[in-house]
Amino acid sequence: MNNETQLDATALITPEILQAVKNLQQPDYVPMLIRHLEEMLDFFIEDICTDLSNDQKLEYIQILHSTQKSLQPFSVEDRSEE
Repeated sequence: MNNETQLDATALITPEILQAVKNLQQPDYVPMLIRHLEEMLDFFIEDICTDLSNDQKLEYIQILHSTQKSLQPFSVEDRSEE
């Protein structure tokens, strides 16, 4: 298997993928999503997995930061307040 693009390649875009893209395009959706991810991670680390080592906690935080960086280009600011 190689990474070359095939001329006859097709992709199946499910309704769930389309809805996710629409959600990402809503003003302030990405910052809200990032806040929720941070809250879930805090809850997970502090309340659910209290026996995590500092290295494991750091790994989860790094994954969160990577996810935040991946989402940021999709962020749409709310222009209605201007």
